Amino acid sequence: MIKTSIRTLLILISCLVVCMAFNIGSGSGQTIPEELDPLIKSERSLKKAYLTFDDGPSTNTIKILDILDRYQIKATFFVMANKEAYAEKCYREIVARGHSIALHSYSHDYNVIYRSKKDFFQDLKRLELLLSAKYGVKTHFVRLPGGSGNQLMYQTATRPIIKGILQELKDTGYVYVDWNVDSKDGISPLTSQQTITQNVLSNAKHHKQAIILLHDINSMKNTVKALPTIIEGLKEEGYIFDIIDETTPQIHFN
Repeated sequence: MIKTSIRTLLILISCLVVCMAFNIGSGSGQTIPEELDPLIKSERSLKKAYLTFDDGPSTNTIKILDILDRYQIKATFFVMANKEAYAEKCYREIVARGHSIALHSYSHDYNVIYRSKKDFFQDLKRLELLLSAKYGVKTHFVRLPGGSGNQLMYQTATRPIIKGILQELKDTGYVYVDWNVDSKDGISPLTSQQTITQNVLSNAKHHKQAIILLHDINSMKNTVKALPTIIEGLKEEGYIFDIIDETTPQIHFN
């Protein structure tokens, strides 16, 4: 959550100040005071889960937000352009309830956005303009449709385009975000609630910092049904929840 990120930042600043004060690494032989050890070790041992939802807003968004509210946790929504009346409400509710909106794609049309680097950024800028002009949202976090290691990476003609996109994102101050836990709910609306839950919980346990891929799509009803069990299972395993921000470990396929 936001408070957790602030706490992490304050701890890092405090440690830096202490290190400077005690001339750590200067050869003086001085060390960090023992009373700070528990604090530093506690922060390093935190298990964090980042719930991320791609492709919304959808007719399921409000249901997802209500579940997140029930558990008092925040998530990150990598959104597309959706001009339906219900979607306009969803964008505003995501922001109003303290969640994070990040960039996914205006069109999500692979044939357009991966045709060239120019086409990708034209699509991305359209989404940025929509979010900024209508909802006051400005963000530099991006998730590529399919992730940075999507199947197009294996096509000879497209691989250089995606590599160019990733480099341009880095060069222009964007941060692209992949995942290390895939719920696989996006494969089919028929993917069961139990399968989605099992995919998340069985794979998250291998990661101290679990960035979890879920989808916010009209047809993905089972994602909504699985969400409470996913949250409760992660809590039982000792995870706390946070949004994608500057302190989040960068997970990149490429």
